[in-house]
Amino acid sequence: MLRLVTALVSLIVAGQSDFDALPGKLTAAIGSGAQTVEVTILPGQYFYREGHLAIRNVHRADLAVSFQAEGAVFIGDSSASEGYLDAFISLPSLSSADVLPECRQVRKRPEIVDRQNGLCRVRTREKSLSAQEADGTYLVLTQWYTSRIFPVRRIESGYVYFTADPLESNGNPAYDPDSDYKYGRVLPRYMVVNAKKAPRRLHRTSVSRFLTVSGSELGSFSWRGGRFLGNGGKDCLVQFYGVKADSLVLRQCLFEHIHGNVVQVQYSSGFHFLENQVSHIWKSGIIIDYFSPEAVVSGNTFEDVGLLMMQDFAVIARGSDFDIRNNLFRDFTYGAVGVGTYYRETIPPSSSGFVRDNEMYCTDGFSRYLMDSGAIYTWTINKDVTLSGNYIHDIGGYGDNRGIFCDDGTVNVTIVNNKVVRIRNSWCIDLRRVASVEKDPRSAIRRSNVGNRMENNVVDGKVRFINLDD
Repeated sequence: MLRLVTALVSLIVAGQSDFDALPGKLTAAIGSGAQTVEVTILPGQYFYREGHLAIRNVHRADLAVSFQAEGAVFIGDSSASEGYLDAFISLPSLSSADVLPECRQVRKRPEIVDRQNGLCRVRTREKSLSAQEADGTYLVLTQWYTSRIFPVRRIESGYVYFTADPLESNGNPAYDPDSDYKYGRVLPRYMVVNAKKAPRRLHRTSVSRFLTVSGSELGSFSWRGGRFLGNGGKDCLVQFYGVKADSLVLRQCLFEHIHGNVVQVQYSSGFHFLENQVSHIWKSGIIIDYFSPEAVVSGNTFEDVGLLMMQDFAVIARGSDFDIRNNLFRDFTYGAVGVGTYYRETIPPSSSGFVRDNEMYCTDGFSRYLMDSGAIYTWTINKDVTLSGNYIHDIGGYGDNRGIFCDDGTVNVTIVNNKVVRIRNSWCIDLRRVASVEKDPRSAIRRSNVGNRMENNVVDGKVRFINLDD
């Protein structure tokens, strides 16, 4: 029997029922053998389920899949059960108002009340809560270069009581509720987040993932337009995993109040993130992981990224031949762009490419700084990375927050033609020597602080550049 193959399949989504049926229709269209599948989602409000759209195990190098979604708004399904640190989104006005509180600072260090049971406390002006009332309430406490989330046991007599397990008083800072003070004599900063008592007008959802493309070979995949408003915090909103394609494109979208990471790219080639707006993100924005070559992040605006203060970045790039260019990064808690590989990871050096012609700064009222980072941050191991033409200014906060920070004896980074000014409490450019990197038996590198070059940068403050090739 002859099978008629249609070269083009067009799908129109004009309401929620069409949107609910879209996964099945998309799978059928791809399975029909069509070379081009075009999906148009008309303006409107659409609720998505967990993993609503997925393209998996499709091996069609001749296939182009595209979505047009200008004017569409995508929100996690309101019928989903509530989850840990739910998203709070105002549906009546489609406002992106969020109930994540501001970070507070108090004058007394955290105390260990009961070491055996891991009970600690920190001063507060929060109203008292019994143990029963405190169920579902969490303390987000800053810890040097990250934060930890502790369950609140009760609030009484001007203290938040919380449990930290395991508990070390002078050991691993990951388990030490007092490490902020021990690092930089910074008194504790914290947020109390109540995941149960959002105002009635606010919507809660635990739905995290909207789109997955995985285990496939495609000609191309593209998505243009649409507003993604809120999600649950357990997962990323969009994932590309194990995809070989000429291009995987997300363009001209608005990602707002995303409580997980926005996009994760793993073992996938040709990712392009172009002309998008990424705003008020609790964790990281774009993560381009190892073995993901030829990624481009260009023409985007990133604002208020890493609001949970968890050592997150607007963009992390660890693949080969990346190009992060002409973006605006405004207000980030740890760093705008992070590149490279941690020295204890045994993955072969892969980080190569450009971070160029970006603007990075923090506004006067921004207060969610972690410590010990930079607007551009490099881990130790890089193959060949160039930082050029970036304008970095007005970085402050607590402890040391540099303009460009090449940490733990970074290798193979070129720093040229950048302007780094008004770095209020640290170096404009800092490539420091950490001899313990080479001595650590777990280290994947035996020579640090080599292969670097710095020239023609404009700075108005301190520079430290320790390169052992000189």
